[in-house]
Amino acid sequence: MSEQLEKLLISSKELDQELLATVLVDLVKIDKDSGEIRLTTKALNLPKRLQILVYITGRKAAKALDVIREERISPKELASKLGMGGGSLRGQLYNLCKERLLEGVDGKYLVPNYAIEFVKALLDEASRNER
Repeated sequence: MSEQLEKLLISSKELDQELLATVLVDLVKIDKDSGEIRLTTKALNLPKRLQILVYITGRKAAKALDVIREERISPKELASKLGMGGGSLRGQLYNLCKERLLEGVDGKYLVPNYAIEFVKALLDEASRNER
């Protein structure tokens, strides 16, 4: 196999922890004892759609840090954590899945590893628009 082509190979199971940290650094804090994800003020000022992505991406980091057992989260638990109504949240989750930014598995949601770059791009765009 060509060396050039081999550079294109990735594993969907590999997590780019450096990218993950870059995305979340100013947006979440993770309680090392409870694994609780806490959105920063900066994250709370984002549109709800992005808050959802940040929170669920934060769970990916908490799982990678081994402070929680389950990365996926149910809509009910997510609504409680973000203070959102279930109806509007489910609509957001549906749209985020349709855009392939989230994956639904057994009624619970996670950000797939490949989508972290897209989450970063959305957050960068929101940050530029804020200025």
